[in-house]
Amino acid sequence: MAIAAPDAYVTDEMKREFRDHGVVHLPQLLDPTWLNLIAIGIRRNVNAPGPYRKRHYEGTEREFYDDYCNYAAIPEYRMLLRDSPLVDIVAEIMDTENLWLFYEQIFLKQGGLSRRTPWHQDLTYWCTTGKQLCGAWITLDKVAEGQSLEFVRGSHLGPLYAGTNFDPNDETTPFYADWPRIPDIEAARDEFDIVSFDIDPGDVVMFHPAALHGGGASEGRRRTLSVRFFGDDATYEQRPGRSEPPYPGLEATCAPGQPLRGSWFPQLLPRPTTPLW
Repeated sequence: MAIAAPDAYVTDEMKREFRDHGVVHLPQLLDPTWLNLIAIGIRRNVNAPGPYRKRHYEGTEREFYDDYCNYAAIPEYRMLLRDSPLVDIVAEIMDTENLWLFYEQIFLKQGGLSRRTPWHQDLTYWCTTGKQLCGAWITLDKVAEGQSLEFVRGSHLGPLYAGTNFDPNDETTPFYADWPRIPDIEAARDEFDIVSFDIDPGDVVMFHPAALHGGGASEGRRRTLSVRFFGDDATYEQRPGRSEPPYPGLEATCAPGQPLRGSWFPQLLPRPTTPLW
């Protein structure tokens, strides 16, 4: 399916779901051309990893690999954001005139049965806040609803929790000691409005980074690219400890409460007239 313009794809219901629930499923947003491009980019990324690559829970059944902030080094990521419909659709749903890349990240699970990814909020770790923030979760492999990302609907409206330190023995071990501890959602699932989606290649899940989410236990290979964006109302925020990505030197050019801008963040909309890198 070729998407000619955002208004031919985006519906009022999509906008409402993102605004009210913090997450929206976007079926068949990307056709096989873009999926093949992403697959090439992920292979290139793995073969030439960046400085932030990491294996989480190495040697255990929940091991997974991630790497981020390699946009400048991976031409396929740049082509995706320059030429595919993804950027325009995201901006339309967020209702922002301008759009910037915050960062991109890959997640790889290489086979077998893996345990779920702990519940967390991406915004806990980010140096920004605002309504016009999102992640676009793109997996190249079919994922059944029971093994897909899960979200607590409406949780993006607050509060913001201390996050998880990815402690294998306690998934609620806080990332920031002085913030409220994240609830043990797995121990009380019936108390939360949890949603997930049956994903076919080409689907995109778009969600606000303050939405509580976690990955269901999965079986088989999973190749995922998650692209994080921000719009007009995003501001710079300092966290009580390290933020991720670290963005060295950003604090020298941004003050808390000011619009988030800087050399780390290429502007995607309006479309640049010269190459971004």
